[in-house]
Amino acid sequence: MLQISKIYSNEIEDRIDAPFYQEKYINTIRKIKSKGIMVDNLGKYINSVSNGVEIRRYVYSGTPYLRVSDMKSIVVSLSDVKYIKETINDISKNIKLKKDDVLISRSGTPGITSTVSMDILNSVISSHIIRVTTKKEYLHPHFLAVYLNSYPGRQQIDRITNGCLVKEISHGALDLIEIPILPMKEQNAIADLVENAKDKHIVSMKKIEEAQKIFEKTLAINHIDIKEEKCYKINSLDINDTLTPKYYYPKYLNTIKILSEKFKTIKLGSIASIKRGNEVGSRNYHKYIGGENTYVPFIRTSDLVNYEIDNYPDYYIEKEIYKTLDQKLRPEDIVYTKDGKIGLPAILTSEDKCILASGVVRIRINSKIINPYYVFLVLSTKIGYYQAMQRVVIAATLPHLQQDRLCEIEIPVVGPEIEDNISQLVKEAFKLKTEKKKLVKEALLCVEELLK
Repeated sequence: MLQISKIYSNEIEDRIDAPFYQEKYINTIRKIKSKGIMVDNLGKYINSVSNGVEIRRYVYSGTPYLRVSDMKSIVVSLSDVKYIKETINDISKNIKLKKDDVLISRSGTPGITSTVSMDILNSVISSHIIRVTTKKEYLHPHFLAVYLNSYPGRQQIDRITNGCLVKEISHGALDLIEIPILPMKEQNAIADLVENAKDKHIVSMKKIEEAQKIFEKTLAINHIDIKEEKCYKINSLDINDTLTPKYYYPKYLNTIKILSEKFKTIKLGSIASIKRGNEVGSRNYHKYIGGENTYVPFIRTSDLVNYEIDNYPDYYIEKEIYKTLDQKLRPEDIVYTKDGKIGLPAILTSEDKCILASGVVRIRINSKIINPYYVFLVLSTKIGYYQAMQRVVIAATLPHLQQDRLCEIEIPVVGPEIEDNISQLVKEAFKLKTEKKKLVKEALLCVEELLK
């Protein structure tokens, strides 16, 4: 569709691409200026800009390597992080992360912005992530991150991206982003919300890790002793109705065999109702709309982040579709990826209003004999993951976990005292996650209201 925009000659900059001057982008900045707020180019408030490094050799453990797919609004995702053998000292000093550095996705979904917190301090960033340090006396890094994730900021990102097939941000284009330079008192107030949110995020993740350690210690299964066998054979009498080789992979089978010898187990399908999400069609996808109330997040498999859903995903859908589908989601529901990145669990909080895509299922525990927080914890460990991987089939080209196979996953009964201890830790973690989400939402709304 042909679009015609008008721009004054004194507003033309070094860029000569037409999208840079679209009226919707220009008008947003004009409105901000009309409120008496100073607006300037980001380049004037940056100390340094650098890309990460490209490494494709991954190992099972080592230095966390953050890729563009790990970039999420405000908080980086560690749900599917890869590891590299290189240490921090092997990497260029230009990309050695420091607390409060700003990280921006350069490609993929360009412009997703976070700041460095203590949990990712020793990570290495890929070449598709830009590290920015700001002149903090004029521009607080947390305020910049919130602004770039807000509606006006997203518009600025869209304005400077280039590329026909793959949209990207260049360092030079980054300099041209127009940002409001608010008084430091207002910036600091927003930054405090972000800092508080990040603190709660770190504590919540530590509580989940503590619960996982208690679970693993209780099971006392030495995973190292269970060998990885790339070539194996099975007796024909041991074959059931599952005809995929992965189901009989010794590492998986032997782990679950040891589990069943030590503990009574309950099938997930006997204690939960499991319902698949919906595919609404790409024609109904919308990008981030800001503070409007007519859209809700559309959660795909890539939107499960740090055991929770991303409240600021790539796509949104209209509220009318949300009402029509009526998935009846509620707090304490477990959501779980069954396509693509299979085996990622999360729990819904009171801050989550969303629609689940067809690659995600809702698991609702309907039995009083077991706690949903405990079931989530089991699914988050090797015991849950191995059982999911056993049952994966390849549908055309994509991995897929059938819903009826998911029902077969065995949940070990470890006793009320240990289960209660684990459940309480996980419940406390998600209470902190709920508080974190409120703080991030408050920070974004604060910026959008100031610039409305």
